[in-house]
Amino acid sequence: MTQSPLPHVLLVDDEDSFRLSIEMALKMSNEFIVESCDSGESAVEILKEKAFDVILLDYRMSEMSGLDVLEWMHSQKILTPVILVTAAGSETVAVEAMKLGAYDYLRKDQLDIDRLSLAVKSAHERYLYRKQLLERQAEEHMLQEKQQELDSLQMFHSTVNSVGQLVEKSLADLSASLARFEKELLKVVKEGNEAQCTMVFKELTQGIDIVTSGVGSMRNLSTMVTRKLDDIHIAPGQHRD
Repeated sequence: MTQSPLPHVLLVDDEDSFRLSIEMALKMSNEFIVESCDSGESAVEILKEKAFDVILLDYRMSEMSGLDVLEWMHSQKILTPVILVTAAGSETVAVEAMKLGAYDYLRKDQLDIDRLSLAVKSAHERYLYRKQLLERQAEEHMLQEKQQELDSLQMFHSTVNSVGQLVEKSLADLSASLARFEKELLKVVKEGNEAQCTMVFKELTQGIDIVTSGVGSMRNLSTMVTRKLDDIHIAPGQHRD
């Protein structure tokens, strides 16, 4: 079995001692690939070029705060899970961070490497689960739309076939009636006008034949399309667990 790649973590904190110690501890666990930077501005530049699995983001930084980075990510539709880390245990900050899409909120004074590792893994797993769920829902929605289109085409074929049969029968009846009328009319038409009368009925019959041929072609085309559609199968429950 192929091993899944290690989660790629971006650590953003302007406190050098904290950032370096956390980076080293996460790397030594051999469970993560870690990059770090010391400002929100640097984080934005890195995120413009690279994708990460989890971001550990300090709340209080000079110039561009963690919330500012979250707002920028939100505006750019970057969905990477973020764990906000700060020395200030403010519930207001936590609520604001969650509104902007943060997955978790940790206080530095209550943080140890085991808890942090669990938080990173949890955020990554929740993100992957949510991503897979959304992908399945999108695919199922697409399959439903495709099935609806197929059903509509099948109904269209059924309608074309029914109307075509009705039109063909009506044209056949009309053609037979014209043949009878021609025989009856030839009995009473003035001498010398027989050829003209026959020509008129011949042109009418040819017109009926052209329409009949067109209707038949339309029905054949509809049948051919339907047979092709019958080869398209959407397996029920194909993407269900």
